[in-house]
Amino acid sequence: MADESVTAETAHARLAAEIRRLRGAVDLSQSSLGKRVGYTRNYVSMAERPGGNLPSQNLVEALDQALGAAGKLRALWCEAKAEQQARRRLGRVGSPAEGIEDAVLSRQAVADDARDAARIARMIASSGTTNEAVEQFDSEIRRIAAAYISRPLVDVFGEIRELRQEVFRLLDSNRLPNQLRDLYLHASRLGGLQAHVSLDLGDYRAADIHAQTAWLYAKLAGHQDMLGWIKALQSLIAYWDDRLEDAVERAREGALFHPRGTTRARLASLEARACAARGDEQGTLTALEAAESARSDATMDEYSGVFTFPAAKQSVYAGTTLLTLKSSPALAKQAIGKSQFALDVYQVAAPADRSAGDMFAARLDLAAAHMVLDDLDAAQSYLVPVLAAPQVRRTASIVKRARDIGDRLSSTKYLATARARGLRTDIREFCTPPPALPPGSGTVAK
Repeated sequence: MADESVTAETAHARLAAEIRRLRGAVDLSQSSLGKRVGYTRNYVSMAERPGGNLPSQNLVEALDQALGAAGKLRALWCEAKAEQQARRRLGRVGSPAEGIEDAVLSRQAVADDARDAARIARMIASSGTTNEAVEQFDSEIRRIAAAYISRPLVDVFGEIRELRQEVFRLLDSNRLPNQLRDLYLHASRLGGLQAHVSLDLGDYRAADIHAQTAWLYAKLAGHQDMLGWIKALQSLIAYWDDRLEDAVERAREGALFHPRGTTRARLASLEARACAARGDEQGTLTALEAAESARSDATMDEYSGVFTFPAAKQSVYAGTTLLTLKSSPALAKQAIGKSQFALDVYQVAAPADRSAGDMFAARLDLAAAHMVLDDLDAAQSYLVPVLAAPQVRRTASIVKRARDIGDRLSSTKYLATARARGLRTDIREFCTPPPALPPGSGTVAK
């Protein structure tokens, strides 16, 4: 519930009005401004409401810079924060019931406060000569990397961007030599995460730029495992951008770094899938065999989440590869075995370990495989849960897979089938909005 003591004379109200005024002066919509600062339109809308919750300091600082306010918004926020604290000391915030309702309605504010606290802790730690700030970055990156596979992009993008900017500031301030390698490695991992965000949004050019920057930092850090992982990322980007020869080459280059953990299995799986898309049957089979061998020799990865390549994910890749290699009942049945294994593993995993993208990919491959077997009923049963996914879960690769199935349903074989027509309509609606963004967001330039 909004605090009724907030009136037109308060700093909070003046802050909200000034944000609206400055946005209007530069003729930006709330969505456009949100994209500039790395937040959704809803955050900007809430910041412009004088009777709502006070926006986070991170958001206000980003708005101040984007709108050219020269510190005015920051000053108003500090004044509004002081007023809020004074009201709380005087017991004017509201009754206990109102406080409980606020907690339910502003869970994001709690998350913002936690991010602010972590940022301040890093700032304090980095002002000395200890390694505490560098170690805290490591902890934060581990947390985000683990969360990335199970949470929508809108939940993690702001944190990735914020951490990367802080790492850059520390690098610019000439930290102690013994900290530089770790900071370079943090910058590389955060750049890799940003490349993944761009890839999932379908902005392959931005993904390439972030991946190349991550590569340079990994090279400065002299980290062979990270260099191999980034080559895998570059192969992945090239594959979805239909640069199949580049996808094969980047995967093969990555193997030359002899990365530890599961990255070798990832690289071989990427090579196999790209070879299949190019029609290189021998290259596909050789790479699939190499992936299986690498899996049996794999050691524990240093980081989890997006930086690891679990067996279930490898099985998803193998299913896609077999389906891509040749449209035959025999390969379709093999693909079903691989995709169903992956889906079964993820479904019994802890929620935080379930890769939403991999589960969608497995379901779409199962649908495609059953279409090869002329079983439209089974195909529909796997399609329905994917097509019901909220917009923020529909990454560019999932949209592309779904569109491919829609194209197959447009073949002469299915033109007279009412069920196929209905599925085509559902797929077309699924693929229309921009991938992985909240409803109402603008499109992503490719």
